[in-house]
Parts: sequence; structure tokens; C-alpha cells
Amino acid sequence: MKLEAIKYSRFADEPDEWRMEGKPIENEYGQWCTFGDINLMVGKNATGKTKTLEVVRDLADLLAGDDELSEMRYPTGDYQVQFSNSQHSTILYTLQFRETNVFSESLLIDGKVLLKRGENGIGELYHKAMEQEVKFQVPNDQIVAFLRRGDNVQHPFLDDLYQWGKSLNYYQFGGYLGKNQLARIINPKEDFNLKNSSMAIPAFEKGKAEFGERFLDMIKEDMKTIDYEIEEVGTGPLKAMVRRITAFGKEMPMGLSVKEHDLNGRTDQAELSQGMFRALSLIIQLNYSLLAKATSGILIDDIGEGLDYERSKRLIDLLIRKAEESSVQIFMTTKDRFVMNKIPLAYWSVITREKQRSLFYNYRNAKDVFDEFQYTGLNNFDFFASEFYRSGFQTTD
Repeated sequence: MKLEAIKYSRFADEPDEWRMEGKPIENEYGQWCTFGDINLMVGKNATGKTKTLEVVRDLADLLAGDDELSEMRYPTGDYQVQFSNSQHSTILYTLQFRETNVFSESLLIDGKVLLKRGENGIGELYHKAMEQEVKFQVPNDQIVAFLRRGDNVQHPFLDDLYQWGKSLNYYQFGGYLGKNQLARIINPKEDFNLKNSSMAIPAFEKGKAEFGERFLDMIKEDMKTIDYEIEEVGTGPLKAMVRRITAFGKEMPMGLSVKEHDLNGRTDQAELSQGMFRALSLIIQLNYSLLAKATSGILIDDIGEGLDYERSKRLIDLLIRKAEESSVQIFMTTKDRFVMNKIPLAYWSVITREKQRSLFYNYRNAKDVFDEFQYTGLNNFDFFASEFYRSGFQTTD
């Protein structure tokens, strides 16, 4: 299932209100913010790039039951979301909550209402086997889409929402991605949460156990693609800890390590540069998710942060190729002008801030302007810096 469009607001009609929308049409606000299979979000600081990923992730966590309303970073929110599934159905899901209680929730598939509930927890849910709506009442702080999922006889349509939420992976590329975490005992049979982007070591061991050399070869080939030539990748004790083995015994901390082509010894997790480790961690976790068919979408904030320009570009090209080959939807943010210059505008969503709104301009809602730009002879960064995306030649005299 893929996320096609969203409209979101929090603290509606309050001083702290913030909205996420598509670009205005004939000065009318409230348009859908649309997405493609591959999305690169660009914008000035504080326009809403990271917020966008957080909004999508929060919804995924609610639908998957990984978070409850009481654990949301904001106690109020309004979601209107459009999905499409493998049957090409149009799925419209809405959720409004206030002070961690659901105000309204609904689900429509191809225009048919399958779920509708109000703030008192009373509503109707379509029962497939009975071919009719059944009344229900749930606690005000519960999400029906999660609460009633998992029953393929009664409500099979809810499972798509659950699976999308459960398999949406989020990576903060500018963070540690697990570099500051080691493993005492590694058990490749033990399940772990793929949504936790610090799980590079368990993902590696599980991938090696389940997919063997194929998995290892994918990692080495992908690292080579971004100009990190490694001959081996594995796990083992950190060199600094080996000297203190008696202090840790059999539970000595274990980390990732690689054998680089031009070095005699191995480079362990503590010795890897932050940029190289970020790339390695992302590639390990992503390849495991793809081979295990355990991801529907990927959110990556600050893609390429800590890498030089050429490696950033190669990493993004690699991610785009993997997304195209696997039909996985991908969302990335960047503020790197050199990266922008090399990524086709067709993948862009330019985010601009107008008072309490973050507005999205992309090829789906401003095709003519995006097409016009090719005649300017300018580079992609100028498309953003000159605000050409707003009205094309009308604003670039």
C-alpha cells in the first residue's frame, strides 16, 4: 500500500495551529499534499521537511499500535489520508483527536464507507461476512483501525492500514543510526523492531542467517556503489575491548566491522567514520527489510548528511534504484544544494512556509511550471532559490 496524499493540521483554530497542504489553487487553500513513489523534499530551514516525516511516522505508529494517542508528541491532530493498494483501490482514512481522545475516525474504500465513529466511541464498522454495518463502542482513546484489525473474516480491509504502519521505516541519517550501540549477545533467531533504526547489528546477523551470501554480497556491492570498497563485513569484539576481555568475559560487546580493500586489518564500528557507518547501517537495514519483504515505505531525514557530495549523490541514486526495483515508496529530505542539482525535479517536493502552513509544490500539482524550467538553462538549485516553482516565468523577470 502506498501513501498518495495527505492533509494534516494540529491545534486547529488555535494560535499554535500548523497545517500541511498542497499548493493553493486559484488562491484556495486546503489542497491535498500529494506524493509519488520517490519523493525528495527540499526547502529552507523551518519550512517543514522534518515535520512532514514526523507526521507520516506518527500516523504509521498509531495504525501499527506502536504508539498510543497519549504518547503522541502533540495532543491534538487532524489527519486526512489517501492510500492506494495493490488492487488499485482508493482508500481514504481520516482521524481527528483532541487531548488524546478520538473526536472522529472514518475509512472509505472506493467511496464505500466501511468505518465511521464519533467522539463518544460509538460507531459502525462493516462486517464482510455479514455484508452489513455492525455497531460498536470503544474507549475514546483507542484507534478502531488498529483495535479491530487482524480479522480477515470480519474486517480484512483494516489489515492494509496495519501492515502499512508496521512496515514504514524511519531513518534519521544525521543521527547515529546505531553507531553508539553495541550488542552483548547476538541471536539471529530473535525478532526485533525494524522501525528502530539503531538495529544495524541484529539486522546484519538476521540477514546473514536467513539469506546468507546473497545478503552479504548485496551489502558489499551497495557500499562499492557509493565508493566504499569493502571485501568483508561482519561482527566481532571491538579492538579496544579485546585488551580488556577479562573484564567482560563471554559477554564482551560486539560491533560491526569491515575489511576495506586498501587496508590490511579490519576496521571496527568504533573506528569507522560517522558518514561511512551511517551508509553501512542504512544499507544493512534496508537490504534486510527488502529481502524479508518487511517494508512498505522508507523515510530518511537529512539524506547524505556527513557524506561528501559525490557519495551523497551515489547513495540517493542507489536508494532510488532500489525503490524502483521493489515498488517501495521512499521519502527523503535534504538541504544540500549539490545533491539538489543532481536529483531530477520530477522527484522534488518544494516546501514553503506561509504563516501557519507548509505548502508543497511538486510535479503533480505544478507540472507546467516544472516543465517550463528546463528552458531556463539554470541548475536545479536555482529552481528552488529563485522560487521559480511558485509561478514559473511570471516571477523570474
